[in-house]
Amino acid sequence: MPESSPTGLPTDRLNSETDRRVWIRYPSRRAIHCQPAGSDDAPFLAAQACDVSLGGIKLVAAHKFERGAILKLRAVNEKTEKSSDFTAEVRYATPTREGKWIMGCAFLKELSEEEILAWLEQQKSGNAAN
Repeated sequence: MPESSPTGLPTDRLNSETDRRVWIRYPSRRAIHCQPAGSDDAPFLAAQACDVSLGGIKLVAAHKFERGAILKLRAVNEKTEKSSDFTAEVRYATPTREGKWIMGCAFLKELSEEEILAWLEQQKSGNAAN
C-alpha cells in the first residue's frame, strides 16, 4: 500500500529525478464538459480527463480548442449529480492517430490539496459504482 504524505496525498506519485514537472500528476478517467469561457450560450462539449494535478489537467476530446483559449471545465460526480467548475487555459493541443485531440490545460487558479483530494475521492467512488 502506498505511503501518504502529511497532506494525505500518496507519496508513490512523487516526481522522479528525470521528471521536472512542478506538480504530481494523478491519473484520471473522469468525464469533463468544456465550454469556452465567456460564452454562456455555447454548448458544453464532452472530453475525458487523462490526468490532473494542482496546476492543470490533460484532456482528450474529439474537438480542438486553440492554444490560449480559456475554458470553463465542469467535472460531474455521476453518483451525486453535483458538479465542480474550474477555469483553465489551453497550453497545447496535439492530434492523436484516432482523430482526437490531447490538450494540456493550466488552471487559472491552482487547485488546493482539499480540491485534488475531493477529485480523487469522487473519481474513486464513481469507479466503484461501475
